[in-house]
Amino acid sequence: MNSRISGPLLVATSAAVLAFGPLAVAPAAAITPFEVPAISFTGTAAGTITATLANRNDRGWCWAEAGVGPNSDHVFFGEMAPESLAGPGQTITTTLEGLEPGTTITARGGCVNDAEFAFSEKVTVKVPTAKPATGSFGS
Repeated sequence: MNSRISGPLLVATSAAVLAFGPLAVAPAAAITPFEVPAISFTGTAAGTITATLANRNDRGWCWAEAGVGPNSDHVFFGEMAPESLAGPGQTITTTLEGLEPGTTITARGGCVNDAEFAFSEKVTVKVPTAKPATGSFGS
């Protein structure tokens, strides 16, 4: 068996390496970091808080949740119905109704995908006692 490389083949291979650089294996696709949802809470009616929730991820589902009452009972906005969950890149609005007017709740957003979890900071939200003014005549 002859293991000698011929001159023309060696020159062609060397020229290709110089022109294109050494062959490299492409790295595996980088997984983007899993982020907390962008979320805001607003009192929209007596006893009602509305959450606007944006899933900034390319995967997973996000929701809004709260601690309600003297025991900070755990409840989900929209009762975790499918329409109260934000899919990848989606923004939704969901409500929590039947709250005691004039009380406060703690609220936050969360996202999950397989074993990835991300939660926003908890915020305190005052439950309105009456429908907020809209600024329009006759409302």
